[in-house]
Amino acid sequence: MGFFSKDIKTLDDLFVHTLRDIYYAEKQIEKALPKMIDKATDPQLKAGFEKHLDQTRGHVERVEQVFELHGVKA
Repeated sequence: MGFFSKDIKTLDDLFVHTLRDIYYAEKQIEKALPKMIDKATDPQLKAGFEKHLDQTRGHVERVEQVFELHGVKA
């Protein structure tokens, strides 16, 4: 079927589809980082993962706000 499936007919459909892809990726990172933090033994690496987790949570919140402003579910 390819990138442009029957569900993508307008630029708005493409925007929402792409936003959902971004949201899925951020949620996967948000899920994986706590495990990586637990396994990290180097303090700098652990701190980097913790910082990245905080940033990722901010990304998730912002994407959720875009969904809300756009009037669609995440």
